[in-house]
Amino acid sequence: MKHLAIVFLFLISFSINAQVVKGNLTKHAKQQITLTGFNYYENFTLSKSTIDSLGNFELVYPSTYKGMAILKTQDNGSLIITLTEPDIILKGTHLRESDSLQYINSFDNKKFSTIAKNYARRQQVYKAWRYLQPKYEKATPLNKQKKILKAIDKEIARIEQADKNIASHFSKGSYLNWFVYMRKLVNEMPATVYSYPERIPKNIKEFRSIDFMNPNFKTSGLFKELIEGHYLLLENMGKSLDGIYQEMNISTDYLLDNLKEDKILFNQLTKSLYSYFEKRSLFQAAAHLSEVLLDEEYRSVTDVDFAKTLQKYVNLKVGNTAPDIQLDNNTKLSSYNNNVLLVFGKSDCPACKKDALKLLNYYDTWKSKKKLEVVYISLDGDEKTFKEAFKNVPWPSFSDFKGWNGDAVKKYYVNATPTYLLLDKDLKILVHPRSIEQVNTWVDYKL
Repeated sequence: MKHLAIVFLFLISFSINAQVVKGNLTKHAKQQITLTGFNYYENFTLSKSTIDSLGNFELVYPSTYKGMAILKTQDNGSLIITLTEPDIILKGTHLRESDSLQYINSFDNKKFSTIAKNYARRQQVYKAWRYLQPKYEKATPLNKQKKILKAIDKEIARIEQADKNIASHFSKGSYLNWFVYMRKLVNEMPATVYSYPERIPKNIKEFRSIDFMNPNFKTSGLFKELIEGHYLLLENMGKSLDGIYQEMNISTDYLLDNLKEDKILFNQLTKSLYSYFEKRSLFQAAAHLSEVLLDEEYRSVTDVDFAKTLQKYVNLKVGNTAPDIQLDNNTKLSSYNNNVLLVFGKSDCPACKKDALKLLNYYDTWKSKKKLEVVYISLDGDEKTFKEAFKNVPWPSFSDFKGWNGDAVKKYYVNATPTYLLLDKDLKILVHPRSIEQVNTWVDYKL
């Protein structure tokens, strides 16, 4: 009886601290259905169930979760919903058949769904009007149709005002009042980059006024998307490369200053940002991020292992002199007195093998026409394996057989293979290439 009482109390406690998404989706009968939530950079399962043969389902999730979520079925049907109300009842045929979906007792989801659909339709119409506007302004005889042009201008202004006021459909201070505004910023950025560059200053100003410590970000699914979208916008803003990096550094400083009080989120942000800069080959932005994070003000909120990675960009940033290393008993890196592509690889690394074939295609041309030598440092720990793997390559190859503990590996902060650095004859670092194709482009246009 005692055990039954404990179980009963547990069930009562759970029911008090749980909420439900349930309903009927006839075309998803007998499929698995999942409710996925957000935690800044991570997605996680809030609840999972199986829809019965009649299409009925019920998903129970913690009442402490407030924000956005994704409802997803086994056949990849998906729907964004807001978990800001106690219980949600959804009825329809299929998640992809949005016109069939009804929210029985969820005012927020019903309103959010309507606003999202209207916004998407307005964007389609807006794109059409923006296409027509210059035609009627400049093309003869269309430029004589002043009334039509005036009507187009008026309609464009009306749509822009409707989009500007999109958050006002929800009460001020509510989660959805905040969310729809942020979602609009995220949606706007790609269109700004590729179609409406005149909006760039406005979008930048809006980003730099955001409170990224707002707890609503945690369950929004927007945190990473908003930040990376902003940097993509800056990357394509049409300024010189120096001007682009200057803008990126301003935004980076804003983010770091905004989030430094939350150590966990700060470290997540900085690692994600660093990875994004490397992936996009934005090495000067990564160098600035590294220098700032290694400053005394931020060292306490940057974990030790990540700090070691950042040191690479401080010591090996573009323009610095690379470390001169002993390659074998008779040869140092500086011995070549030539432009050098320094390669760190390994015989059992699949990507290294693929890139080695590409190197073979370029090597003779690089060496004869561009005075570029390839110097390959292998992280192989076995001498026999190394000699067998590199016996037929045309470029000089070396290994101290210490693997990841080798002197060159430590001095160049190598944490993955292949790793490339392009150096001039004085060992000045020219670029940190991400691929052989990038090396070839750089060699063609710069050397």
